[in-house]
Amino acid sequence: MPIINPKFKAVLFCALLAGGAAAFAQDEEGGAQDYNQLMIQQAMKSGNYGQSQSQSWDARLKVVSGTVMVKTINGDEWSKITGEMPLDPNDMVKTSGDGLAEIYLDDKGAIYLGRNTELEITDLELEDTIFSINFGSLVAKVKHFLNEKNKLQVRTPSAVCAIRGTEFAVEYSKMGKESSVAVFDEGRVAVTEADGSGDKTQEYLLEKNTEIHFDPSHKRFRAIPLSRMGRHRGSLTAMRARLASLKGWKPRSLTKRADLRNQALKRKVIRKQLKERAGSPKSKRGAKARAAAAKRAKAARQAAGEEE
Repeated sequence: MPIINPKFKAVLFCALLAGGAAAFAQDEEGGAQDYNQLMIQQAMKSGNYGQSQSQSWDARLKVVSGTVMVKTINGDEWSKITGEMPLDPNDMVKTSGDGLAEIYLDDKGAIYLGRNTELEITDLELEDTIFSINFGSLVAKVKHFLNEKNKLQVRTPSAVCAIRGTEFAVEYSKMGKESSVAVFDEGRVAVTEADGSGDKTQEYLLEKNTEIHFDPSHKRFRAIPLSRMGRHRGSLTAMRARLASLKGWKPRSLTKRADLRNQALKRKVIRKQLKERAGSPKSKRGAKARAAAAKRAKAARQAAGEEE
């Protein structure tokens, strides 16, 4: 059994205490996830006991426009998010028909989520970062940090993309069950078809300015010059600028991240409570009484005018 660093024992103990308090508060607010405990579990799983937070991304979601929702591992409902929110492993992010969002991986990566997209944050460990697209599209710009130690995968129901560099887009059509992957001006992506059998399939290596499409109606696939996926260039340009603007990035402590998550999820709970109150019989009776009073006041004013 690995020997735990004494300093980390103290950090672990404090994190567990903070985690317990956060968990209680989150249960009160609709089941928001306890970030501290989850990060400790990830550290124990990876064996990086003395470096728990530094071994995972400080991932953050930013709502750009429209409706963007998050569902946590402990939540049964989607929560509408405004502004920013730290992300945990196993969080689900979904954009609506008018929704646009961005995800930041420290100051090393910027990911753009298009409209009608559902993304699972499968794993945030530096050594094995995994995002899973259930439907929709993402466009990303990441710095040259990927190597044999730090790995990033983007998965769709029909493809597994091992990202080896820095500008790429992935999309999945739920209707056509087609996966499309592209590399822009920098980097490479190794793509394999996910056939569901567990058997190894052929790997296709995409170089810069190429794309590939896995269409279930075809049995053979090949990389072609960038064409259809070129429509994502505008989003890529935005991610290049966004990544450059993240130079002043400051990491947040586990406690701060937990607080920000609670605040983001609590706003949804408050809105829900207000709606429930508005729909309650007591609230309806109050509204009727106010309407009747306004009607009587109007009648009185009219009567006074006639007397004059």
